[in-house]
Amino acid sequence: MLPRIRPFATMAASDPGLARLRMALRGTLTIVAVALCLAGLHFVYPLTIAAYGIGIITAFIGSLAIRDVGAKARAVSRLYAGLSAFSAVTVVSLIAHPHLVDAWFLVVIFVVVWLRRFGPRWNAVGMATFMATFLSAYLHAGLGDLGGVALAIAVSSAAAHIVRNTVLPERPAWDFAVAVAAVEDRLAELRRALAQAQDRGPIDPATAREIVKLEARLKDMIITAEGFLPQKSADAAGEARRKDLAIALFDLQLAAETRFFVTFDDRTGQPRGSEATAGERRIDRALATLRASMRDIPPSTFRPDAAKPPAAGAAGQRFGFLSDPAVRTAIQVTLASAIAMTGGIWISERRWFWAILTAFLVFTNTQSRGDAAMRGLARALGTLFGIIVGIGLATAVSGDTYLSIGLIVVFLFAAFYYLQVSYATMTFFITLVVSLLYGLLGQFTPQLLVLRLEETLIGAAAGILVSFSLFSRSTSSVARQSVESFFAALDDLLETAERVAEGERDVKLLRTARQIDMRFDELATAARPLGSNWQLVRRPGRVRRTLIRFRGCAHWAHVFADALRAMIISGEPLPSDLGARIAALRAKVAAAKADSGTFFGAEMVSLGQPPATTPDAWDIPEDRADPRFALAVMNHIFDTGSRARRRKADERDAAAQADHRQAAGAS
Repeated sequence: MLPRIRPFATMAASDPGLARLRMALRGTLTIVAVALCLAGLHFVYPLTIAAYGIGIITAFIGSLAIRDVGAKARAVSRLYAGLSAFSAVTVVSLIAHPHLVDAWFLVVIFVVVWLRRFGPRWNAVGMATFMATFLSAYLHAGLGDLGGVALAIAVSSAAAHIVRNTVLPERPAWDFAVAVAAVEDRLAELRRALAQAQDRGPIDPATAREIVKLEARLKDMIITAEGFLPQKSADAAGEARRKDLAIALFDLQLAAETRFFVTFDDRTGQPRGSEATAGERRIDRALATLRASMRDIPPSTFRPDAAKPPAAGAAGQRFGFLSDPAVRTAIQVTLASAIAMTGGIWISERRWFWAILTAFLVFTNTQSRGDAAMRGLARALGTLFGIIVGIGLATAVSGDTYLSIGLIVVFLFAAFYYLQVSYATMTFFITLVVSLLYGLLGQFTPQLLVLRLEETLIGAAAGILVSFSLFSRSTSSVARQSVESFFAALDDLLETAERVAEGERDVKLLRTARQIDMRFDELATAARPLGSNWQLVRRPGRVRRTLIRFRGCAHWAHVFADALRAMIISGEPLPSDLGARIAALRAKVAAAKADSGTFFGAEMVSLGQPPATTPDAWDIPEDRADPRFALAVMNHIFDTGSRARRRKADERDAAAQADHRQAAGAS
């Protein structure tokens, strides 16, 4: 790795691919550039406060929400967002009557939430429209403001586009190098922790949790690095190297997983020294292969094939009106906003917009009522602590314009940086920005910030209330859907392997295996409100036990795909019973998918190796390079689910018989 990459790799160890740093720099630079441009324009074309506010918020949305691939696609999205935002301001200016504006605001909320179903572009357009409506109603924009608003939107869109594509553009080759260096750093950290744990003997729960956390961070970093590679490169030389790099990363992840799983027995916590040594050697080989693949990479490796662009967001399935998830979410958000509007107006006829803003944002990036509750509480806590600090800070710097502006820029950067890490922390820094802005405008009072907290609490309460009472989706039901998606991805891999067993060779085994990683990440995210995702302890709880089982499935799916790929490359004949074993495991996967609830809380299994015997009387090969070995481990994992299903059925039968005897005795 080049020496100049290493300092950035250290930062990337906590910020995969430096994505948060880049986003924070882009967002901050965009807002600063727009503010300076609008201030300069003021000498030529005086702008109203509404134009300033809408220009800044359009820049904020343009920096965060527009995520299209390619400068041209992003320019189109900015055009749509700008036109939609200006149209929303125009309607508010034409309506003028407060109660009609309130009703129009609710209509806008319904439409922009429903638009999310059409993909990231229309989500960005919707966010820009919502925020433009919010600010134009809050600042009472009139027809005389429209010229300045149009100019401000144009300036903010142009500034955001220049920052995104010229000042801080994508540099996939450099980003990939930084990410790979961070992978090496995280791998070294994991290996040190595993070696220290092995030297100490039985693994204590705290050490186990730390090791699991390190292994999960390494996996995330590897997937981040792979994300900088295009789906297909521009020419043959680049495509060949892209495949080499993708395979090298997959092999490194598999080697690290294997080393992780053999460090200690899953039930006793006892180290398995000889297997750990073999795992270390495999990591060394995988790391050497990756480093060799990193030398003299053709520039075309990172240029995507123009004939095969990445898939864009789609409208999705067709549903009945009220059964459409997009419509249901739109109704939820609109009702929560209406409740927040009513409660907010009751407290303050001028500042109720804070309540409706909170109610709207509570439902952003949430899947279940648990998610909504966590997000609402995070916003309330972030606002509370922001107000406590903001009152003291705004008082301390009162009258010092330059210091206030400097602190606003710093806090904006921090808010952008922590957006993807902690919503509460982001809200804390935004509240500090608001406090200092009110100080600059000469409107700061502690009572005003307390009013902001009250309105925020009303909005959060409205969002949580609606999420639990209307079209409620429990966290458990969302997690079960994620379980079914995981099983579907695993079945896709097994179906692909069946085709290989039947003689087909032109298949994408590793790409199919990667889908399992994505589905597992979705499952872990969906289960987050149920408890801590990554706590691997000697006596794990129900949710953690479930995640451990699925983590084991994902690992052995990787082992299976890798072993099968190696046999295809070597030309070695496949075992004659491979197809039958795959078919048998697919049947178990289908049964588990049909009754996914039994995987929650099923008994613990050893994820590092199969049992000595299996209920199916499978002949388990001694060679771990045989794909049937990985199949045997997955078969064992699913057998525990089958036993759980049988035990559950027996419990139901016993309860029914007891009820029958009780009824007979009563008669």
